[in-house]
Amino acid sequence: MKLNFSLKARRTDEQYARVRVWTTDKQWELYEALLSAHLYDSFYHQPAEQVAVIRRLVRDNDPFFVARLAIYFGEQLHLRTLSLVLTAELAGGCKDKALIGGLVGRVIQQASEIPVWLDYYAQVRNGGRAVPSILRKSLGAHFNRLDTYRWVRLTKAQQVRLRYALSTIRPKAAGKAQQALFRRILQDKLPARNAWQSEYEALLQQHYDSRELRQSTLREKWKEGIVTFRMGYKTLVEKLPDVLAAGVSGKVLKLAAEYLGNAAAVTGSRLSPQQFLEAYRRLQRMEQGGAALLREALERAILHSADNLAGLDERGRMVIAMDISPSMRYPVKEGSLVERFDVAPLLAVLLAGKGVSVSTGIIGNTWKHMTLSAHRLFDQLDELRKKEGEAGYAINAHLVIRDLLRKGEVVDKVMIFTDTTLWDHRPFNQGAEEDLGRIWRQYRQIAPQAKLYLFDLAGYGKKPLECLGDGVYLMAGWNEGAFRVLEALDGNAGNMEAIENIAI
Repeated sequence: MKLNFSLKARRTDEQYARVRVWTTDKQWELYEALLSAHLYDSFYHQPAEQVAVIRRLVRDNDPFFVARLAIYFGEQLHLRTLSLVLTAELAGGCKDKALIGGLVGRVIQQASEIPVWLDYYAQVRNGGRAVPSILRKSLGAHFNRLDTYRWVRLTKAQQVRLRYALSTIRPKAAGKAQQALFRRILQDKLPARNAWQSEYEALLQQHYDSRELRQSTLREKWKEGIVTFRMGYKTLVEKLPDVLAAGVSGKVLKLAAEYLGNAAAVTGSRLSPQQFLEAYRRLQRMEQGGAALLREALERAILHSADNLAGLDERGRMVIAMDISPSMRYPVKEGSLVERFDVAPLLAVLLAGKGVSVSTGIIGNTWKHMTLSAHRLFDQLDELRKKEGEAGYAINAHLVIRDLLRKGEVVDKVMIFTDTTLWDHRPFNQGAEEDLGRIWRQYRQIAPQAKLYLFDLAGYGKKPLECLGDGVYLMAGWNEGAFRVLEALDGNAGNMEAIENIAI
């Protein structure tokens, strides 16, 4: 036996420290890049060069760390899409079959997620090559948990996708009963769930002998959907103008309003405040009787929806500064009735309603404080439009920080909402004493833990998230998941430790 006692090839502590720092940096870079990518409408709709960067980072990092990160996204942060995408990316390049098989089995939680994951995997493999046997085995375990009840609960569209996945994977059945179920699924001999929405859309397509008959039929369908709650909360919120147009009775309308304003229903729906504001804007255009009743119900609902806002620490102190110039009167997304103008005041009112210490104001040539209460929310948003130009039309964001410095006031978060880039961007007529970066670094001397979030709601092709030093975050465009992502970026050492502690 030959024993090597040479010290020549051993790493020194200094060398090990350098390697450890490099590894941690690569891990954090991947973590940050994935969270930024989550803010796109779809992971694979981001620029190709950014996808290439993420794939390089996946290759550069240890496969076990990447696997733990995928589990962390799904089980700790509840970012299911990101967890599935990262698992597919790792499966496309990792040669450790046992690791990948176990990871896929853990990350996919139910059979209905299999088609989604296969779509992501096809993106990684560019549609080529069959699914390896180890993955078929992991996916097959989920198929074998499928039963008739779970299948019937799926929508028709979900059934079509899952049937195709079943025909692709061809899992080995756990027994004769499961084999019989697979056969019936592939032969399309199991029923689909009769969703109220599908039935309503079928009625819309039917031919009627008269307009009165059509109106009567649709009215009865709305009555049945509201009285039995078959239609679902989200459908009701999205179709409120149709409810009014159908001419349902006052009794049915009152029941709909009670359902709309129910706190448990709002929480269960997971609808965002922006979706309720969208519904209000649609009702604003209608003058039918009952519209006021539904608007009041939406006001109660949107206040309850503040509980669905993830990622905002209610214990902290915040400043929200908003630009209300004419350029902010554009939709946050194409086709939306919610404008960039609405985002900041809506957030401020909802946080105030939850008891958060929040200071609000308008930025322009000056920094003008204002008070927004948690009452008459929609009226306040409408009245704010009349204040356009009160603070001037410039965007002197540095005044917000100067005001905090002057008062010696320590806050946890400063959020500035506008439609342009503010960081390291100074108009030609501003001096160095008005530089936002320099003033923010001064403020961090009295508030070292403070964070500055600069929202450029226009975006215009920029990365949705950039993390700079000194607690500065640049956000481009608007995504309601932004605060959950920002929360996930807080405290990188703690996050990395939690990821490393995940057992595989």
